[in-house]
Amino acid sequence: MLWSDTTETAAARTLMRDLQPVPMLDALPHLAWLSTPDGTVIHCNRRWHSYTGAPADALADGGFVDYLHPDDRAEAADAQLRHLPNRKTMELHLRWRGHDGRYRWYLDRVVPLYGHDAKLLGWLGTSTDIDEQKRAEIQERRGRELFELMARATNDLMWDWDMTSGRMWYSEAFWQLVGYPPRPDTETVAFWLSLIHPDDLERVQNGVQDDLTTSAKLLESEFRLRRSDGHYLTIQDRACVIHDAAGLPVRMVGAMRDVTEEAALREQ
Repeated sequence: MLWSDTTETAAARTLMRDLQPVPMLDALPHLAWLSTPDGTVIHCNRRWHSYTGAPADALADGGFVDYLHPDDRAEAADAQLRHLPNRKTMELHLRWRGHDGRYRWYLDRVVPLYGHDAKLLGWLGTSTDIDEQKRAEIQERRGRELFELMARATNDLMWDWDMTSGRMWYSEAFWQLVGYPPRPDTETVAFWLSLIHPDDLERVQNGVQDDLTTSAKLLESEFRLRRSDGHYLTIQDRACVIHDAAGLPVRMVGAMRDVTEEAALREQ
């Protein structure tokens, strides 16, 4: 079994003798462990024991794996099967159980350790706490999925502007309408502004600045947006601003609707 735990092997004794790893691992600011070339965990540092609350003899009888989230064990085992034979560094996101029984997300990085003769002595694994970041990513992804479902139900073009990162997210229908592919350089405010008709641009830019300081719950605007073929569409946009605890604007979310035909009828 992968990550089976025992220290009574020749490989384990060689690794501990040649590297003298205990002081090194205890000095690391991460959860850390050491394993033999076949993946057998033989030592965990003090931070790992302190976080997990595991006893000193926890590595006996597969105890190391017991602290890994059950849903992540298959992924970890698969990563070992793929990376151990070719001696490649591996990275993956795993949940480790703390002494309070709660799981936190960690970035696990496992690197090979070599002796002076270039012989593989074993593996060094470190776990860096990324729980807040990971949960934020999961929440954002779920929000995007919800936006997509709402967009399909309403036929609106949903969008979300994260002012902290400057990234704009659009529903799939938006990209289909404008004819551009979603890329890092197109998921920005600058790209959106580049599509607005020159005669509408100043009004829209000024409107965005006003929107960030208003207390209105619903903001509305209408402007012309250029498709990839050069044709302009008339867009009706409704949005709201989200503020942080200090009252500063951090996000703006909204929905656009193609009203080109309605605008043409109004002009007749």
